[in-house]
Amino acid sequence: MKIHTFILAVSLIASAASAESRFVRFDLPLDVSIEAPQNWWMLSGDINTAIEAAGEAATKLAEVDLPPGKKVNLLRANSMPRSTYASIAVNATDSDISPAEVRSLSKSDLEETELYMAEMMGKVLAAQNLKFLELIRLEKRMVSGHIAIVFDYRRSGPNGPVVVSMTRLFIGSKEISFNLSYREAEGPLWKPIIEYMKKSISVENKG
Repeated sequence: MKIHTFILAVSLIASAASAESRFVRFDLPLDVSIEAPQNWWMLSGDINTAIEAAGEAATKLAEVDLPPGKKVNLLRANSMPRSTYASIAVNATDSDISPAEVRSLSKSDLEETELYMAEMMGKVLAAQNLKFLELIRLEKRMVSGHIAIVFDYRRSGPNGPVVVSMTRLFIGSKEISFNLSYREAEGPLWKPIIEYMKKSISVENKG
């Protein structure tokens, strides 16, 4: 499926994880899915476009190369009630690195990537009048047999530090990134939910 057709393919079919669950599953392109709290506020239309434009502008101002191909936002939602802050954003794009290349990254390669990611995010955040506070970890993990890179860090926010976890999932020539974040002061509420959401990312392997 071509990346520019993703937006047409995503109907965001949500199904209850179970009859008793407070989470719903969102089915995305490439047979990828993730669960999120059923009461979160879905962002779309002009609000989503404004967020995407702000992110693109910050990246260009920071003189950071944009990923190849067209980036498509598949899902964006914020926590409820709106006085709290946690969020999910899922984007898809063409990848400039193959899954095999990601799998072959050595410890030193990952350390180099870690430094690059920290530097890049520092520049992008600075363009948004925010600060990169701390790199938590960068590691490889497998998601339903597919390789992914997980990059966790802390940044500043208008109401205190924010913890961010970015999972970059590589499937064939495509990359789907899951960006999950929450206000650090609200960690007792949101940290277990964000960790569950990360764990719920899966790819249906059709035989």
